[in-house]
Amino acid sequence: MKLFRLIGITLFFAFLLGGCAAKKREFVLFQGEPQKIKEVNKPQMQQVESEPYQYKIVPNDRLSILFYNHPELSTRDIRSAITAGRIGILVNPDGTVRMPLIGTVKIAGLTVQEATNLLINEYSKYIKNAHMYLEVLNKRVYVLGEVRRPGKIPITNEVMSVIEAIADAGGFTDFAKRNQIKIIRGTPSHPIVVDVDLTKLNKLSRANLTLYPNDVVYVVPNNMRTTNLAIADMMPSVDFATRILTALFTGKELTNTYMFNVNDTYK
Repeated sequence: MKLFRLIGITLFFAFLLGGCAAKKREFVLFQGEPQKIKEVNKPQMQQVESEPYQYKIVPNDRLSILFYNHPELSTRDIRSAITAGRIGILVNPDGTVRMPLIGTVKIAGLTVQEATNLLINEYSKYIKNAHMYLEVLNKRVYVLGEVRRPGKIPITNEVMSVIEAIADAGGFTDFAKRNQIKIIRGTPSHPIVVDVDLTKLNKLSRANLTLYPNDVVYVVPNNMRTTNLAIADMMPSVDFATRILTALFTGKELTNTYMFNVNDTYK
């Protein structure tokens, strides 16, 4: 019986340790190969923080264009202040938009101010006081991992910090690794990864790094999360193994039990 118990305990811990390692490999995102991830060093970090950032329009962006003096040319009602209901105009894959009166204009690669100036110049050929306001409607970041409401976070202002994005996502869960928050930007072939530590005051300047549209903020899960998931996945197997071991122990006990014989009473 002791041998069976020893075997059962050994198998349980072997499954537990193996399951935790496998679950961590499956559960933690953006692991990748080290050579494919470019870590930002301190000089690069200072350069990113100091350089002023201006968003450049790209294909498939959705724009809201408002003409103050000629509302019939706008992509939305001048009286509407609600952004959620505005559809706007889509930038074509070739980087152009088709506008009333002036036709097709290429604006991809331009900043919002540059695109505004270009449209004003084009419309000034046909109308007076072509004052307008242009806004990119689909600027957002993605917050994943150990936050309470993961998903897309719209950038309503020109800038957004890591702290703002996490706050909009509902804050951390109890399983968040608060000293390892990853900001991922760039392209899939050349990603740039910045690690943010919110547990130390002297590193909060890095946490205030401005997020760019389409950045990914990933809050890494701690070891307790992966351990709990591994244990939860293993419980059916552990229960099955326990039933088998219990049956074996019970059978062994019954084999060693002395059976009462009625004929022994008459001897």
